Amino acid sequence: MSPLDPRPEPKRWPYSEPEQAWAERWFIGYSVAWMLAVALVVATGWIFRWGDLGYLLFSCALGLAPVIGPWLWPGRPDRGRPVWHCWWLKINAWVLVLVAFGTYFGTHYFFDLMGMRYAFPVSWTFEAEVVGHSTQTVPVFMYPLTQAYFLTYFVVATVLLRTLERRLGLGVVGRAVAVLAIAYGIAWMETFAMATDALSAYFEYAERDRMLRFGSLGYASYFVVGLPLVRRIDARWSMGQVLMQALAACMLILCLLEAWAKLVGPL
Repeated sequence: MSPLDPRPEPKRWPYSEPEQAWAERWFIGYSVAWMLAVALVVATGWIFRWGDLGYLLFSCALGLAPVIGPWLWPGRPDRGRPVWHCWWLKINAWVLVLVAFGTYFGTHYFFDLMGMRYAFPVSWTFEAEVVGHSTQTVPVFMYPLTQAYFLTYFVVATVLLRTLERRLGLGVVGRAVAVLAIAYGIAWMETFAMATDALSAYFEYAERDRMLRFGSLGYASYFVVGLPLVRRIDARWSMGQVLMQALAACMLILCLLEAWAKLVGPL
């Protein structure tokens, strides 16, 4: 656009490279689809009639779509590059590491400290053997299902943080406050949306109100650590760098969960 042209410069997708911007739009669009799918199976009662295989097939469909969808999408701008160089695959890999850690190990902190209860009618489970004091188990289907919603959380949070930084000119303190607010907001909204009467037979918190107010701070550990790190990923990073950073994030999250256990304890 000419500097003499009085028309305003068109706004780009919030401050990201074209390939990343395309992927972020794709993931946000897909997020609407998986939320509608979950709402449908709950509203119709289908979710209450499934067994192990039904839950696993449904969750795999939701968890694998963010990998298969961008890969097969005919108009993706990075089609000429090796797939392992693409930002959409790297963020999937980063989130996968956090999901594996959080579901296998971290769920026990929610059982013991935050009063979370699972009662899904399944027998296929996979969880840590020596972490946690309760006898509760983690359904296998939670792994791919968590991939879908954690990917949504981190993509939306990254776009929101980047936009706030640019538009408000946030400094170090401002960014820290924004990260904490976004992290707490994500944790609170998930608890509010999922710990409902409609799902109480299979999923609940013993003290829902306390979990919303105080437990959301503990859950926010995942995003307080993860958000500043995941937003740094770009197409120039190798897959090894992505995975190493994700593993480092898991260690930091574990430290924060342990600090929560020491300082706050069970709700």
